Amino acid sequence: MTETAFRFDTGATEIAGYLRDTGTGPVGIFVHGFRSDCRGDKATALAQHAAARGYSWVRFDLAGHGESGGRFANESLSTWLANLRALASRFAPRPLVLVGSSLGAWLAVLLAREWQTVGGLVLVAPAFNFLQRGYASLPPAQRQRWQAEGRMALPDPYGPPGATYELPYGLIEDAARHDVLSAPVALACPVTVLHGSDDELVPVAIGETFFRQLSAPHKELVVVPAGDHRLTGALPEIVSAVDRVWGRL
Repeated sequence: MTETAFRFDTGATEIAGYLRDTGTGPVGIFVHGFRSDCRGDKATALAQHAAARGYSWVRFDLAGHGESGGRFANESLSTWLANLRALASRFAPRPLVLVGSSLGAWLAVLLAREWQTVGGLVLVAPAFNFLQRGYASLPPAQRQRWQAEGRMALPDPYGPPGATYELPYGLIEDAARHDVLSAPVALACPVTVLHGSDDELVPVAIGETFFRQLSAPHKELVVVPAGDHRLTGALPEIVSAVDRVWGRL
């Protein structure tokens, strides 16, 4: 079965992505990272792996990213969670395997806290609370200016030299409502966390802290030696983790 493009209207925005569906059994959903999309190396490699294994699989763009509707500067963690929720509801009551990368891992955990039909999580370089942490690291004067002006231009670590992107202050306020590190998180599904030891954007200590506080029927932490934030060199470990979680359903 070939992968097909889709678009659907959530009522708030139009979501675009790619789907391969056998019609029965579990469905895997790849949730991409902050200012990324569903056509990156991990997203496409996992879609190819799913096809080879015969898994039903979805990859899609969050609002304000890639080919989906919305404007990035108007979105928030809550609207992105609503995107994931709307997509996941299309496959109810089938079990879901959520594979989240960076921001996507945070969203996957938030959905798994809500839905008992989430059958497993694979969290790749999870960027839990990265918005709050980034804001807190700024000098007080810069934080005050951001709050007063409502928006701030920030350096783009993956863009050309000197590139910036605009981030609304409302995104920081919204993120604080979705904290997953200050208290234990209990999930009803197996969870695998993969984090690079040399992650330059999200310290591996973030993934380790979440893992220590996590309550789940089965949990596994894989620290990838010399792995960076993208973890594209760890694709064999990622697809193996997907197979292990899938096999526990």
